[in-house]
Amino acid sequence: MPPRRPAIDIISHSPDQTRQLGFRLGRLLQPGDIILLVGQVGAGKTTLVQGIARGLNVSDYVQSPTFALAAEHAGRTMAGQDVALYHLDFYRLEGVADLDTFGYEEYLDDESAVVAIEWPQRLPPATLDAYLLIELHHLSDAKRRLVFRPTGNHYSEVVDGLRAEVFGAQPRSNPSRN
Repeated sequence: MPPRRPAIDIISHSPDQTRQLGFRLGRLLQPGDIILLVGQVGAGKTTLVQGIARGLNVSDYVQSPTFALAAEHAGRTMAGQDVALYHLDFYRLEGVADLDTFGYEEYLDDESAVVAIEWPQRLPPATLDAYLLIELHHLSDAKRRLVFRPTGNHYSEVVDGLRAEVFGAQPRSNPSRN
């Protein structure tokens, strides 16, 4: 099966632009949302999560939880709803057995949180039914390509909202959970 056409394909020219894109995305996210971040080491995954955190009004400093596996941050959605941001990093995990000892399901099942996962390819296949996959590609020192691939109607609506935020395009509808 050929890969799906990306919903949005954006070039960021600096870490600040990547954070700004994350900020705009974070403003659209709701409790229960799951963001999967794929890219080589240094591609900008944590930089994007820093922007998402800012968009969710997280006041903590966000850094990669590579050694801790998970970081929890308190925030608030644009609608004023309290939300936790769970930033998970599975880079150091070697397989499903490592995941099972970690208890990742509790994070994924928390409907009051937004979950951002770096290195989600470590998850067992078919773990998630709906999510927003963001591929980050290193193009040069500061330049990155971000490819957004929604799975599920809700995430298609989130991407439509992001398109409107970034490009001024008219969204087809407001992001909502159905």
